[in-house]
Amino acid sequence: MRHNAKTLASNGIVCHARGVYETVSGYKITTGKLPPGDAGIKKTLGMMAQLAQAGALRREVREMAIEVVRTAGTAPHDTRGELGALFEFVRDRVRFTGDIVGVETLQAPHYTLHVMSGDCDDRAVLLVSMARSIGIPASLRFRVIGANPRQPGKFSHVYVVANVKGKDVALDPTYATSSLGWQHPSPSRIGDFPL
Repeated sequence: MRHNAKTLASNGIVCHARGVYETVSGYKITTGKLPPGDAGIKKTLGMMAQLAQAGALRREVREMAIEVVRTAGTAPHDTRGELGALFEFVRDRVRFTGDIVGVETLQAPHYTLHVMSGDCDDRAVLLVSMARSIGIPASLRFRVIGANPRQPGKFSHVYVVANVKGKDVALDPTYATSSLGWQHPSPSRIGDFPL
């Protein structure tokens, strides 16, 4: 399947399958071709960064982030506490739902909040957007790992790592048992994408 660049109506969803991608601009989707291998991963991470940056400016993302840290009782200027509250919200309240079969799907954070569901990349984008929307002063990056033992060396999972006062804190809400700071114990490959 091959697409030339074109724009379609959408509710904030980005998809790419077999080298085809679609990116969100407001409520539009732009389609195109992804390069293979690591170049395609880098382009996908770039699209995720754009979605996170745009999402941080959305009213509904900021309002939800404020509600989360307020409900958690987090003290103002408690960076780790605020990150922990956002992490727990995404882990416990945003359902992990896989992508469309055969199609890698990236959702804008406001859409993820609307459906309260998404996979690892959607939840990572949401976490970054929420943290940025309330001015959390941490250096954030996406971490991609090879987590599938049947495909060693191939990136298969993404989550957020925050650097708070010189210390890295992993934010991987994929599993209900994940705690703040937990990371996959033995990835076959690791790559970081600074934001």
